This record gives sequence, structure tokens and C-alpha cells, in this order.
Amino acid sequence: MIDGIQLLRLVLACVLIVMITACTRIDMTPSTTSDGTSVAVVSIGTIEPVATAAEQLLPSPTTTQPSPLPTATGTTQVPEPTQPALTVDVRRQIFQEVWSIVDKNYLYADFGGVDWAAIRREFEPRIAQATSDEAFYQLIELMVDRLNDHHSRFMPPQLAQRQDVLSSGREEQVGIGVITLDRGDGLLLRHVFPDSPAARAGLRPRDRIVSINGIFYTNTSLQGPEGSEVRLTVVRPGEKSRDIVLNRANVEGKITPLARRLADDIGYIAITTLWVSDMDVQVSRALADISAARPLRGLILDLRSNPGGWRTVLTGILSHFTSGEVGMFTSRQGNTALRIPTAAQTNLHGLPLVVLVDGGTASYAELIAAVLQDRAGATVIGVPTAGNTETIYSYELTGGARLWVAQEGFLLPDGRNLEGVGVAPDLQVSDDWTRFSETDDPAIRSALPLLIPHAGGR
Repeated sequence: MIDGIQLLRLVLACVLIVMITACTRIDMTPSTTSDGTSVAVVSIGTIEPVATAAEQLLPSPTTTQPSPLPTATGTTQVPEPTQPALTVDVRRQIFQEVWSIVDKNYLYADFGGVDWAAIRREFEPRIAQATSDEAFYQLIELMVDRLNDHHSRFMPPQLAQRQDVLSSGREEQVGIGVITLDRGDGLLLRHVFPDSPAARAGLRPRDRIVSINGIFYTNTSLQGPEGSEVRLTVVRPGEKSRDIVLNRANVEGKITPLARRLADDIGYIAITTLWVSDMDVQVSRALADISAARPLRGLILDLRSNPGGWRTVLTGILSHFTSGEVGMFTSRQGNTALRIPTAAQTNLHGLPLVVLVDGGTASYAELIAAVLQDRAGATVIGVPTAGNTETIYSYELTGGARLWVAQEGFLLPDGRNLEGVGVAPDLQVSDDWTRFSETDDPAIRSALPLLIPHAGGR
């Protein structure tokens, strides 16, 4: 069994903007390659917090769209799929599909300076010579990697199936019931599932696991047999480290937005991923809930370390704050306007708004920040975002493999392209927010004075 951190690394290495689809229906529309081959395509907005990986999924012209994967998870239980050995003819078919899809759909007509025809001549003879299916898939990965854009990628069938499980947002694990993000010196807790061993022990978001069973966290796992003990060293912002002992359990939970009312009728909602296919619906419910008692006088929208996700989630969230044409997707096939409908409920147009971002805010999360800054008068606080705004499309290939292709760029109404640039904050706050409690968070503390004047002048 692969634990959550190993799984994330595998997915990030092969995919990203960006998590998730066992419980999610992904509509896949047939698309035809240049040789007449029919493949299925799904589109998503990409997210890549680091240059070597993506946490994102993307939107496709013919179907629904997400952007890279969710943030690091605990220990997702995914059955190991078995695949029949590929014949030489099937290998050639997959090779042809991959090469033709890139040739027809890649965002840049010059392939970023890569001679794509020469790549075909180099790799095609090597396909039949591959000594195993694994070696064949590695060749295809290497071929796509030659584009060197950190967006496009090839996924073998097993990783494609694991990715599908991830995009439902529902975690099932034998562990302690958390979703984490590896920060280099510890596992930052992003979500703690209710009624889990972690929740019962009082763990909460922003806690950091620095060792597991007395071993530095990167060399061991939160996973283990149900009922087994695991000893953790945990650091909470502003407090000394402490050791706790938990018993692992079979835990199921859902990735949800974190929403609450702060003082002075200011709302706060943190969205850690757009990759969960119903995140827009969840956000809508959360906004309705925190607005129910009385109207909000301002809102903090926290998109820090959000790697992106589905386009439907992007438009659904934006619809609460703005509407109409807010930008343009560009591709070799032409341009498509991004039009936002008015939210069916909880219309917050005109509400004073602050958006929090960091270097891990990527893909469609960046677009949300940029559009709200441009169209809704939002103040953006933090540091420049990732600058990873190209949309990648997912193509389902023969044999269950998957190809992600960088296929669209995005321009704001004034023609600005955020790719490689990111969203520039109106107020730069560079402190590492993960080192602070929510109460002491420098970005939140900087946001409140901007919103409190609107809350009755207090």
C-alpha cells in the first residue's frame, strides 16, 4: 500500500494544479486525432506550486474542467488496478495518439522551440524495443517531458486511476484522518476530519507533524494497520512541540472549505483546492451559512497554497462576486471568453473583499484572485502567485492512460498574461503564514483594518 505522501509525490511527478474522482463523474467527450483515432478529452485548469510538479487539473474545450490535484493527502486507499500486457500494436496506437494530440492541440504552434516532428522520429523506433510496459510508459513520459513546459504530462493507467479517486475530494484512509502539505520541515495539517483520531486528539489545521514514531517525517508514514499506535511530534504555531500517541483507524472524510464569521461581521473562507469537483457548491453553502444570521460587511477569501482545479469551480466561486466577461482563454483553435453568470444565491457583488495569496496559489486560483482584483475591487494581500495559468486538457488514451496537454493561455480584459508572472499583491506580506495561528496570521491581521472601516466604522 502506498501512503499519502508517496502517492502525492508519484502523482505530482507524473501529472497537478494542484487531488480526486471515485465519487466524481467526469464527462469525457470523444476527440479525434490526426490519424482518425478517437480519444476522450476532459479539461481542467492547471496548478503547479513547484517547477517539477503540478497540483492541478484543467478545463477542456469539449467537456468539464478541473485544474491540478488537491494538496497532499493522508493515506488514500486505492485498489491496485491490474492491466493486461500491451501488444506492440497497442503501444504504437498509444504512441500515435499522444504524438498527434500534442501536434494538433499544444498551445504553442512552435512547440516552445522543440522540433516535435524530430521527437517523433527519435522515439517511434524505440517503442517496439521497450522491454516492458513500464519501460514503454517511461518512454512516453520522456517524450512528453521534452516539451519542457512543466504543464503537459503523461500518466500511466494506474496513476490515472489514482488521480480519479483523488478528485472526488473524499478521503478514505487507515491513518489518523488528516490532509497535509509537505513544507520541507514538517507536514502542515490542512484538514482534520471530524471524529477521526486526529480530531479526538485535538489536532487542528496549521499544526505541523515533524516526526512520526521518533523518525523525521519524510522517512516514515502516517499509515499502518487499523488499531496500531503511532507516536507523533507536533508543533503548533506559538507553542512548544509535544508528543502525542494515536491509534490508527479507518477514516472517511470530505475536503471542504473552512468558513467562519470573524469580529465586526467580517467573513472568512479558506479554499485549499479547486480540484474537488463540487467545491463551488460547497463554497456557496458556506457563504450562505456565514451570511445567514445577518449580512456580512466584508470578506476575506483565503487562496493561499491553492493549486487550482476545475473550471466549473472557478466560475461558480467567481459568480458570487462578479459577472459578465472577465477575460479570454486563448489557443491555436481560437479565443474563448470567460463569462461568469450571476450567482443563484448569496450574491455578494460589491461586498468589500480581501484575497490572500502566496507563492503556492496557482492556476485557476490565480485567475480568481486576478479577476476579483480587476473586476470586484478586491485587495490582494500576500506575495506574488505562481504564474502558472495555462490550462491543460486531459485526454483519455487507449489502455486507460491519460495525457495532459497545455492547451490554453489566459488574458485579462486589458490584455495582461499572468503566465510566468503571477498576480501582484496590492499589499505585500511575506511572513510565512503557516508559522502563525489564525489569530496572529500577519495577512489576516493586515486584511482586517481594510475591511473594518466598512463594518460600522469600528
